[in-house]
Amino acid sequence: MNRRFDTVVVGGGIVGTTAAYYLAKAGKRVALVEKGRINGEQSSRNWGAIRTQGRDPSEIPMMLDCLDIWRGVEAELGESVGWRQQGQMRVIYDRKMRERSEAFMPTAREFGLTTRILTPSEVAEILPHYDARDCQGALFTPTDGCAEPEKVASAFARGASRLGAAIMDYTAAVSVDTQNGAVCAVETEQGRLDCETIVVASGAWTSRLLKPLGIRHPTLWIRGSVGRTGVLPIEMRKLVVWGKCAYRQCPDGRVNIAVAEDGFHDLMLDSLVHGLKFLPLAQRNWRNVRFSLGKPLMRSMMGEYADFTTHRMLDPRPDWKGLARASKRFLEEYPAAGPITYERAWAGYIDYTPDELPVIDALAKPHGLFVAAGLSGHGFGIGPIVGKTVSDLIAKGRSDYNLAPFSSRRFNHG
Repeated sequence: MNRRFDTVVVGGGIVGTTAAYYLAKAGKRVALVEKGRINGEQSSRNWGAIRTQGRDPSEIPMMLDCLDIWRGVEAELGESVGWRQQGQMRVIYDRKMRERSEAFMPTAREFGLTTRILTPSEVAEILPHYDARDCQGALFTPTDGCAEPEKVASAFARGASRLGAAIMDYTAAVSVDTQNGAVCAVETEQGRLDCETIVVASGAWTSRLLKPLGIRHPTLWIRGSVGRTGVLPIEMRKLVVWGKCAYRQCPDGRVNIAVAEDGFHDLMLDSLVHGLKFLPLAQRNWRNVRFSLGKPLMRSMMGEYADFTTHRMLDPRPDWKGLARASKRFLEEYPAAGPITYERAWAGYIDYTPDELPVIDALAKPHGLFVAAGLSGHGFGIGPIVGKTVSDLIAKGRSDYNLAPFSSRRFNHG
């Protein structure tokens, strides 16, 4: 196979599929390559939260426009993705969380967000089955929402296909080819795809794809775990809540419970390569990140993660001990829910950058290479506007946003 496209997008998650969709909508000839199943990794394994609340101020202008995309996504794509705009709540239990909540309010006012701080009685009114005895209030943004991660990226991929994009799953990108300082093709296991521009939106795999080009993209894989209960006899308005654990009730009454405070980093060779850049992040969150020494380290030493065909889809082991603790914390808040059993559980690798902000950039060298990755655990909600922004950079030659905070050059590469 040897085909020519305007743009090749590498990665079939929320950012890659939306980039392909908007590029195809702009009239570009697009191919999207994904080494495994479309939406097979973290884009389908997250909490489903779509929020302005608590974001870095540099992200909020994009996120506000992204809410417009979410509000119209089902009409745009012609299918349901489970979009619900019923709010996000961060429950306050201690002084530290109250200070963090109050510190966000000037940002909320600056951008005209609907965020406000609730009293304990207001929390209990919104969540009728919630036990508010320990509650000191909550940070609440009623215009935030959620959607079903299992559906969204796949729906955008189908939309891109209808617009003429070539969606090539189970097709790994092996390398990026350059000529005279510019990209010229993506070599895949199915053949060469000639192109003028390339979008690398490959999530946890991005640093490995960029490394042969001499581009340092420092990220660490953080393993997050989620469990889904059976149908529970409680009602929480289907909003996203972060209390003693994080949870979201599905339309059928089941509840997704996440191990929110205890992320795992499975030690690998990259842990040593990028470790020093993550010292500030470790100092901010050292209580919430645990380290695991096991098979991922051996696999990285054997070079498995350098071969994009070895692991078609990252499917790490859920943190069952963490999920057990999360279910106990959930029962402290909702004693009427009764015994908690998980019908299923899953985990995914989140690609974290040292400052927890994404890279959204047109790299200076090689010309024509665009990176949209490192979304650091809050990429699902903002993903569609990130994909659209990259599309605008390619199709229009510009973006409507200040992308300086997301430049790759902040990590000393260009």
